[in-house]
Amino acid sequence: MNNVINKLKKDTNNDDNIVYRKKKILYKEIYIIYNQTITSSSDISNFIIRSLNNIYIPTIKNIKNKINNFKYKELNNYNDLTYYLNSGFTIIIYSQNKYIALETRKDLSRGITTPTTENTPRGALDSFTENIENNIGLIKRRIKSNDLWIKNYRMGKYTDTSVSLLYIKSIAKEKLVNDVDKLLKKINIDGIIATGTIRNLIEKENKNNFPNVMTAEKPYTAIKYLLQGNVVILADNDPFALIMPTTINDYFISEEDDFAKSINVSLTRIIRYITFAITLLTPGVYIAMTTYNQEIIPTELLIGIAAQRENVPFSTFVEALLMMVSFEILRESDLKIPSFASSAISIVGALILGEAAVSAGIVSPIMIIVIAITSISALTFVEPEFINAMRLYRFLFMIGGALFGIHGILLVFIFMIINLSSYDFLGMPYLTPFAPPITANLKDSIIKTPTINLNKRNHMLTDNITKNKSGGPYED
Repeated sequence: MNNVINKLKKDTNNDDNIVYRKKKILYKEIYIIYNQTITSSSDISNFIIRSLNNIYIPTIKNIKNKINNFKYKELNNYNDLTYYLNSGFTIIIYSQNKYIALETRKDLSRGITTPTTENTPRGALDSFTENIENNIGLIKRRIKSNDLWIKNYRMGKYTDTSVSLLYIKSIAKEKLVNDVDKLLKKINIDGIIATGTIRNLIEKENKNNFPNVMTAEKPYTAIKYLLQGNVVILADNDPFALIMPTTINDYFISEEDDFAKSINVSLTRIIRYITFAITLLTPGVYIAMTTYNQEIIPTELLIGIAAQRENVPFSTFVEALLMMVSFEILRESDLKIPSFASSAISIVGALILGEAAVSAGIVSPIMIIVIAITSISALTFVEPEFINAMRLYRFLFMIGGALFGIHGILLVFIFMIINLSSYDFLGMPYLTPFAPPITANLKDSIIKTPTINLNKRNHMLTDNITKNKSGGPYED
């Protein structure tokens, strides 16, 4: 035992936070080791030490029987000992190769709170936390089936982070699960401190800047996709889950859609697709029309635009670029400053900046309108990676419009469609269900049919195509 203790002290540089207590039971000496920064000292004193005081015959069996109110695990190698010690467990060393790890972790995680990024008027108000066990519990609370299977991993040379892959065995395709499992097992990195690291390591970043892995803060979102055949990844110390694979249509669907009538949802989704087009195209189309294709603009409007731009020293492209960059700076600052001040500062900043720019003759009033409607339209989406992808293509459309007018807009649009339609991740084409067209899934795309008719899953995600369908008000 002394060899193990000496090695542990050497490896930890005699860390003062690691407590070593030697206890003698009859003729047998055992060691109790724990890290006081991440363990509950009261549990150790009130339960473990007291229980050991009542042991008269020092055997492993007696120790386990006396300390039966703790989750424990028998260990037989030094690497496992250090992992559980650094995870908040108390280690009892009985002999050179016999250790018991008792769970005495201090509660260092925050409680379950309302979501900050996925806000909806209706629906559950709980969100994931930094504790992976709590997050799995939030999912198990809703899916009470034994078909919810979990694969656990430990990643990161130094962080040794717990990562879990969740899927529903009877729904998710075995090939999809195996492919994700292989990707996770290939990860070899110094540390996993967020699910974003896992995401960047397993998706093809250089192929498509639109996201094909969705982040979810709410258990509701994760469960909705689990029931469709997707897989979910959770990592300890991160309050966001990863959902994969996803398609472009998934980012136009909101939790609120499940609480509204199909006709109202359809109208809302049409608006979301319109805002998507406005966000991408408006600045570029405006630049193209005012620079090359003035014949498209009605004469009265063209005269008004020309009058407004009379004293503006920059080209339309430079004017738009200045305002877009200014807005992006405001947006970034809005994300970084404290929440109690962010809204006020961003609104005042935008108003003052826009008014001052027009008064100084740097930009025209109509450019402020163009940039404002473009920026407001982007706020209908919540996935940060999706917003960033739209921002990149918006600048590409602006460049295309500045160089070749409407023809440049068409060229960039064709490039975007070719790029998106030729991309797939984990066997899922990104433009599904539009290209290739999947009739069953088109029912829940731009136009949503009544929920009772949504009885088919995507065959690319699962072999269990037909959902269990309950009788509706119009069925016998």
